[in-house]
Amino acid sequence: MSREKRRLQLLDTAMMIVRTEGADALTLARVAEEAGVTKPIAYEHFETRAGLLTALYRRIDDQQTEAVNTALRARARSLEETVRILAEAYIDCVLHIGKEFGAVTAALSSIAGTEELPREGRERYAGLYLRAVERFVPLPASEGMALMLGVVGAAEALAREVTTGRLSRAEAVHAADRIMLGAVNAAGDG
Repeated sequence: MSREKRRLQLLDTAMMIVRTEGADALTLARVAEEAGVTKPIAYEHFETRAGLLTALYRRIDDQQTEAVNTALRARARSLEETVRILAEAYIDCVLHIGKEFGAVTAALSSIAGTEELPREGRERYAGLYLRAVERFVPLPASEGMALMLGVVGAAEALAREVTTGRLSRAEAVHAADRIMLGAVNAAGDG
């Protein structure tokens, strides 16, 4: 198996462990055992548990970013469509990944030196959202990034409510859509 295919196999195995047993059960030795490889192979790919969790976080983050970019390229013809795509893509990605993303993020936040990773992820999404909506509404430079960080935070909160069953997907998408559209229109007018 190529190095890249082995890495993907180990990440898939790690995600399965997080899904079935939670992030606390995730160790490199456990991943190696479940994947049917020796411990040194897992350590060669990730070095530490923090390295494994970081790789899982980045993989999820990359999948979400790619899903948003694909949807935007295919369908974003107006501000309203763009906002709807962003809202749907965020909620759907969290639903697809389930509670694993929250478990991985929480585990990362408990390891010294990894606290910045979730913040960097939010900033990447905020930048992506800002570029997407600025095609239709120019936003003041001083406000744009802060506004999109708030939108991403709202989408995170709504997605958590969906994963716990307190909101439906449709309710969360509608709320995220309204929040973003209202914020962008208000900032664009100001």
